[in-house]
Amino acid sequence: MRIGRLDDGGVTRLTLHGELDLDTGDLVEEQVTGALRDRPESLVLDLEGLTFCDSAGIDVLLLSREAVRRAGARFRVTRPRGIVLRSLEVTGLLEILTSDREPAGGRP
Repeated sequence: MRIGRLDDGGVTRLTLHGELDLDTGDLVEEQVTGALRDRPESLVLDLEGLTFCDSAGIDVLLLSREAVRRAGARFRVTRPRGIVLRSLEVTGLLEILTSDREPAGGRP
């Protein structure tokens, strides 16, 4: 797992490359926590380079979303593709993670 970071104004973008699973989830959580120390208005996780995401990885995405929202920032996942896109679709999480709006009925 490689993670790139780009800060542009109030937006921090973390680009994930490789596999997001039980072995690499801690690295993503560390990067999200580090990014939040700089108090961005919005944090974006770019998943275009992610080639695999298991249930532990999905949990990391949801926990990241919660951490960012608790910090008062917006959160959004962008550009999932392939098996990662399919995993988010079948779990019903694609719209929740790719929108920075609060879902109807409150948080999932």
